Amino acid sequence: MKCLNTGDFIKIEYEMRVGDDKKLVATSKEELAKENNIYDEKQKYGDIVVIVGQEGLFKEINESFKNAQVGQELEVEIPPEDAFGQRLPSNIKVHTMREFQRLNIDPRVGMEVEINRKIGRIISVTPGRVLVDYNHKWAGKKVYYKYKINGTITDTAEKVKAIIANNYDPEGFNVSVDDSIRIEIPENAKFSVAWLDAKYTIVNTARKYIPGLDILITEKYEKGKGEEQNKTETTAEQPAAEQRETPAEAKGSGQEETNAKN
Repeated sequence: MKCLNTGDFIKIEYEMRVGDDKKLVATSKEELAKENNIYDEKQKYGDIVVIVGQEGLFKEINESFKNAQVGQELEVEIPPEDAFGQRLPSNIKVHTMREFQRLNIDPRVGMEVEINRKIGRIISVTPGRVLVDYNHKWAGKKVYYKYKINGTITDTAEKVKAIIANNYDPEGFNVSVDDSIRIEIPENAKFSVAWLDAKYTIVNTARKYIPGLDILITEKYEKGKGEEQNKTETTAEQPAAEQRETPAEAKGSGQEETNAKN
């Protein structure tokens, strides 16, 4: 069986454990999540799609993909410095109670808070001061990542759907491919700020891993009585270097079609 290559789309099931006790903290397996009391009813369980070599994956996992094969189960050990970093005392900060009052936060031990664009956990509350730990909750711990490759995706439309699903709720999206990639977005995404942010990640990922095709993102507004149907298209052309789009352009004053095409 042939090994995987950078850019391959693979379907995997996985378990992620941390620490010397190998505590399960994430998994794609619903029953395993329930057995370990980490089940989240908002999460969709089942195989996930990852792209071999994609940024955002632990480097040890990406390296292991190079020698992996479909149907094979592998476990990768990731040292703290390559996982969530070492636990640093300098990342524990003291805040005054007045700061929390200004933020309208009633501090409690264990609460996750965001202060000055940094996310941390409250570890101590005493009169007049609050201690916040800005280390990642798994900092200083080894990560054990076990996965099994259950298949690959070669169909272009399915690849696009996978990219969407990795960045936004894919329900209601219609994807077709001919001489271009065509994506029609659902009603609930049309005015979603989260979609505006996700769209550029989706477009840039598709450009990188599905090169050579224009990308047309269509927002269709159904006509009402006596009104003409309004249909706007956003075109993201290859290659990326020829079209420097930014989220700021998309969030501008209604010139999305023009900015995307020029």
